[in-house]
Amino acid sequence: MFFGWYVVAGTMLVQMAALGFFSYAVSLLIAPVRAEFGVSMEEVMYSLTAGTLFSMVLMPIGGILVDKYPVRWLITGGLLAFSGGTWLLSKSTDVWEYVFLFGLTMSVTMSLTGTHATSSTVSRWFTKSRGRALGISAVGSSLGGVAVPPLFAYWVASDGWRVGLENLSLTILLVVIPLTVISIRGKPSDIGLEPEAGGGDPPASENKHYTTRDILTHPAYWYIGGTLGLLFSVYTAILANITPYVAEAGMGEGSASTLIMLIAVFGLIGKVFFGVIADKVNLKLGLWISIGLVIFSFSLLAVKPSFAFMAIAAITMGLATGGMLPVWGAMLAKIFGLASYGRAMGLMGPLITLLVMPSFPIVGRLYDAFGNYQVALFVFIGVCLVAAALLIPLKLQSAES
Repeated sequence: MFFGWYVVAGTMLVQMAALGFFSYAVSLLIAPVRAEFGVSMEEVMYSLTAGTLFSMVLMPIGGILVDKYPVRWLITGGLLAFSGGTWLLSKSTDVWEYVFLFGLTMSVTMSLTGTHATSSTVSRWFTKSRGRALGISAVGSSLGGVAVPPLFAYWVASDGWRVGLENLSLTILLVVIPLTVISIRGKPSDIGLEPEAGGGDPPASENKHYTTRDILTHPAYWYIGGTLGLLFSVYTAILANITPYVAEAGMGEGSASTLIMLIAVFGLIGKVFFGVIADKVNLKLGLWISIGLVIFSFSLLAVKPSFAFMAIAAITMGLATGGMLPVWGAMLAKIFGLASYGRAMGLMGPLITLLVMPSFPIVGRLYDAFGNYQVALFVFIGVCLVAAALLIPLKLQSAES
């Protein structure tokens, strides 16, 4: 079998661990941390704000490192930071120590193991099947949503949130890191191989090196970054609040875990689907479909539906993720090429971070003010419409065109 598919499997595992926790399981920490430290929802949400703030500085550095150094060891370093950071987080003595340690752990981990690292690695192995490979790789985050929250919820329910974090730390150290070292290679030439056959000669732009100035002055950087930043901001803020949203509706953590699992399972389906069509259809259309699905799901949640309709909203949210990561990766590869892929995605990090960062305290502040999530959901629907509009002038052509 072509070794590139082993690389895809390795990047799936990395995303399963990192995104499975920071995107899906993190909501399970909100209630016990609030209870232990006696703080407001807004104060706990500052942990995610800190993570995005620190990432604003670290993501561009991570992107440049991905283009220059062996990705295999960069990702391993990020996983070591994940393991050590969650262990230290379990020893927090007050909410502000928790906020700082969570933010630092999240930012270092995602700066070295995030989408810019995994997508650039997969893109270098594949040509004609790049969209499909990116989609399958992105399935890892959905698998993380299936596997990590129930496991983490069990640890938290059995022994508390501190032991849950300790167990997560050991799992990353003893299971995820060894498998990552075995499976991931940054590019085919590292082991004397060629990229996927049958894709024809890559365009010259794929091997062209773009400077930071070239990338920042290209309109596509702003259109794509603005769209994804707004979309990620509302999506991640609501995802992080699924557990308290369900509690507000009078349901237990079991219902919240079910919704999280539905989001993850249908995210898996969506990523495979959008990954396949990314090789065949207009990428802007794929992203517009994702935005429409997010709007539909938020509209359902805003009317305080029954659990059955919450499940439909969760399914729709999951499908929406399919057009985010694989389509984003395919867009950047098309416009900025492979040689500067990590730099382009890393530089997009601060723009996305600036847009994501306010969403967590905003949803917390609106909840504290109104006692429900309805206002935040309606505001976020408006944000999605703005994100969709930013895609209209985008031209999908290489940066040298």
